[in-house]
Amino acid sequence: MTELQPASIPAVTRVQIARYAGAVGDFNPIHVDEEFARAAGLPSVIAHGPLTLTLVIDALISQLGTGTLRRFDARLRAPVLPGDVLTVVPTGDVVEIRTGAGKVVATANVVVENP
Repeated sequence: MTELQPASIPAVTRVQIARYAGAVGDFNPIHVDEEFARAAGLPSVIAHGPLTLTLVIDALISQLGTGTLRRFDARLRAPVLPGDVLTVVPTGDVVEIRTGAGKVVATANVVVENP
C-alpha cells in the first residue's frame, strides 16, 4: 500500500458551503443561516458532511494520484466550521481529519491500490 503523508486542506469558506448547498439543493438552515445555527446551539453555520468528505478525498487523490483510492469509509465526529483549516493525518490503518486546533472532525479507513 502507498504510504499516506499528512495533507493540508485550506480553510473551509462560507462561499464553499453556500455553493455546495446550491449544487445539491440542501438548504438546511444550519448550513446557511447564521442566526438559526446559533439558536440550534452551534457556534456558526457548519459545512455539510459530504462537502467535508469531498475535500478530504480530493486531498488524498492529489497525493496518491487518480485511480488509486479503492475504498473510503468515513465517520463524521464533529462539525466543520467556516475558517477551519483541516489536516488529514495518517494514524496506522486509519486517517484522522483534524482542525488546526487538533480537534478530530472525522476518521476514515482508506484503501489504496499501488499503480
